[in-house]
Amino acid sequence: MIKQSARRSALFQALLCASGLSGSLALASEPLSLDSLEQQELYLSVVLNQASSSAFGHFIQTPQDLLISRETLQELQLKINAPDAPQHAGFISLAQIPGLSYDYNALAQSIQLNVSASFLQANTVAGFTPVDAAKVNAQQIRPGALFNYDFYAQAAEDAWSLSGWNELRFFGFGEGNVLSISANHAYTQSAASAELKSQILDTYWQKDFAGRALTLTLGDSQTRALDWSRSARISGIKLAKNYSLQPYQVTSPLASFKDSVLLPSTVDLLINGIQQSSSEVLPGQFNIQTAPSITGAGTAQLLITDLNGQRRAVNFSLFGTSRLLQRGLSDWEVNLGVNKLNYAVKSFSYGHELLMNATFRHGLSSDTTLESHAEYSNAAALAGLGIVHRLPDAWGMLNGSYSRSELNGQAGQAYSAGYEWNNRLISFSMRHQQSDGNFGDLASGLGYAYIDRSDHAFFGLNTRFGQFGSSYAAQQYQGIDNKYLIFNWSYYFPSKSYLTLNMTRNLNEKDHAFFMSLNIPLDRQTNAAVNGQKNPDYNKVSASVRRTALQNQADWGWQGNVEYSNPDNYSLQGQLQRETSVGQWDVGVQNARINGEDYSTAVGSARGSLVLMNRSLFAMRQSLNSFAVVSTAGVADIPVRLENRLVGKTNRKGLLLIDSLNPYQHNAVSIDALDLPLEYKIESTQLDAVPYSGSGLYLNFPIYKMRAVQWAAVDAQNQPLKMGSRVWAQPSAPHPDDPEQTIVGRDGMIYLENPAAAAVFAEHEGKICRMDLPDFSAQYGFLDLGNLTCQ
Repeated sequence: MIKQSARRSALFQALLCASGLSGSLALASEPLSLDSLEQQELYLSVVLNQASSSAFGHFIQTPQDLLISRETLQELQLKINAPDAPQHAGFISLAQIPGLSYDYNALAQSIQLNVSASFLQANTVAGFTPVDAAKVNAQQIRPGALFNYDFYAQAAEDAWSLSGWNELRFFGFGEGNVLSISANHAYTQSAASAELKSQILDTYWQKDFAGRALTLTLGDSQTRALDWSRSARISGIKLAKNYSLQPYQVTSPLASFKDSVLLPSTVDLLINGIQQSSSEVLPGQFNIQTAPSITGAGTAQLLITDLNGQRRAVNFSLFGTSRLLQRGLSDWEVNLGVNKLNYAVKSFSYGHELLMNATFRHGLSSDTTLESHAEYSNAAALAGLGIVHRLPDAWGMLNGSYSRSELNGQAGQAYSAGYEWNNRLISFSMRHQQSDGNFGDLASGLGYAYIDRSDHAFFGLNTRFGQFGSSYAAQQYQGIDNKYLIFNWSYYFPSKSYLTLNMTRNLNEKDHAFFMSLNIPLDRQTNAAVNGQKNPDYNKVSASVRRTALQNQADWGWQGNVEYSNPDNYSLQGQLQRETSVGQWDVGVQNARINGEDYSTAVGSARGSLVLMNRSLFAMRQSLNSFAVVSTAGVADIPVRLENRLVGKTNRKGLLLIDSLNPYQHNAVSIDALDLPLEYKIESTQLDAVPYSGSGLYLNFPIYKMRAVQWAAVDAQNQPLKMGSRVWAQPSAPHPDDPEQTIVGRDGMIYLENPAAAAVFAEHEGKICRMDLPDFSAQYGFLDLGNLTCQ
């Protein structure tokens, strides 16, 4: 019976299969609907010239062709001019695009497109990556005062003198604020008299606006000078663009190298044979940018390697210069105030006329920078325009200017023109500057006459036989006409010795002067030098040996020197130098015979700085810029590193002064945690120090002594508490909703660092139990308390 039922089931299934098969054949014999296939839309992943695209292209499949949407072509950055396919607006037949081939993979739902270079519009920009400006951490700023000093003493048989310079600077009061006062001092004493002179040099308050690259100065300042203008000392208000506040910004035009590739490729940029960058580029146009790395004419080469390993080279000529500004970039300065008079002669000596001095530079293009300068007072007015232009094909640099002035009612004019070109072998430059007799500026109104005419030309040649140079210089100034012709040759020997020969021809006096110098390095710090000089009036030879003290550690240096002209004119000199982290000191003696008279002199000098900051006084090397005080929370003898270079160890108070930081830049200051005792813990071993200009930072490394306490918590039956139970370290019993400090580990182990209380509470069988820790206030490090009962 069972076998018969099985046979009937198999027969019934066979009939069903036959019926289905006949139905399928009947359907297959019916005609297909073309309209349904024409409307079949596809969204395919696209590979363009063997480069994968993130886009999913929109296509339509017909029995005869495959159509691509114009939106997809635009997304792939393909420039194809072809009509729409019939009855399919916005779609183009791939078969109707000349120079295009494709491979459609229905199973993978992808398509590979291969096009000629003329279709590619993609533009890859690579190479130079701008660096974000460094931001000052306000928590590291502390107010303070800095006293810079540089004193020199000289004692002879019947007189002695002391001269010096000092600066008193206040910083840290507000963002980027600095108040500075500098002065000169001179004291002389002889058997007949004694005299002391002191003059205030500059007094100013300065504020930096780093985000806008602006500096505001109130007080004494010196104006900015162009190649064709003169600087002046003005006291008043100065507002200037200051790109040193954004040191990571490149102001010179970026070098740009363009080409195209058909396949995904790697492009290596080499300038003068040195690799600058390596970039991955997609099919199409590419633009490799780099910051200027050379000055003068050079060669650049692009090595392009596609994904099939095929390589080709593209060569460029370039001319690098720092005198140009990037296109659209401006650099300017405006001064409004009065003249500062009798500098270094009299304190607080100022004029009474209000005057203005302004300079402006603008990058008109990557090859052209415009310059302008204006000055104005009741007695003088000046306006000038200049240009710096880089010639195409690395043919060098042109510059020129024209200025008009009115001084005491008389109009005048001045102009200048110059050209320069150089590469690794040849250097050439020439410049001409001229003014008429009536031209003048603000300095002219103070009695400093403007130059009448100046000419200069230079030609240099760098060969394996040495560096050859020749220059011509001529100047007319207040009726004096000087003309010189100079020839020089210098050569580096394989032993690192350096020889220089120079001849100067006075074209007016028709005489010659010769100079020879041989510098011989003896080791890393010591070198010897021999010099000879022949003039129409005298001849002189000299020899010296000098050892330079290392700058970043305590070290000794010394120098010996002898000069001889004739038996009645010679000198002997010796000097000893001491360089430390708190200053530099020099002492020396000199014995000379001048015109038959003997003189003996002793000299000494001291230079350094004193810093008052965070209620501590420090002595350091002379600092004209930024610095930092490092604190290790009272832990002494901790090594401190600046950019991985050891700069010292903290003193007995756990403090160290770093005397040289780069303002508005990242300075990595770190400590060596391996030298910490085991009971100490530190949260961070490196800090990013970004100081203001001329100011100090306070870098605090939070170091503290640690008590690591461990014990096994057990109940009254000496059984370990349940793993995962909550634990509180506090004086009183916690509420069940209070957050716990830790939890019980395996076998009832509890671990705490620097417990806040002697009482510890734990969760046990739905209740709170208590453990009292022993007194270990005099102990640090790791403590194992054994078993503690939680009751």
